[in-house]
Amino acid sequence: MDCFQHFIRGDKGIYVGNHLIADLWGIINSFETQEILDVFVDACKDAGATVLFSHCHPFGENAGTTGVIVLAESHLSWHHYPEVNMISIDIFMCGSASPSKALPRILDFWQPSHTDIDTIRRGQVAPHKLPEALTARAS
Repeated sequence: MDCFQHFIRGDKGIYVGNHLIADLWGIINSFETQEILDVFVDACKDAGATVLFSHCHPFGENAGTTGVIVLAESHLSWHHYPEVNMISIDIFMCGSASPSKALPRILDFWQPSHTDIDTIRRGQVAPHKLPEALTARAS
């Protein structure tokens, strides 16, 4: 069995997955928890991820939400700050699932006026980080 079968292999080496961090400012606030949950679940599916569990927690009337979508490939989580028209979103996916493919549906729903979005590679494989028996497989 290839212990790296679910890892990403590319010009930047072998790594576990991509972690997208997004802060959306100037959003159109929504307080409908089921609608919010549906948007995030569908966005995960757009990204090629497998949804295992989802939860959206409201903090009260017009007080925002926090939530998580647990994926076979990792997770999507968020925290909504309606008092400043902002939502912070965290999407980590391994394997062939692509966090960036989740963004169009999310951006369409929240309609931000400004975005701060970064993606980092997680779990960069390097021989010095692995047990000796695996170092040959990592090249």
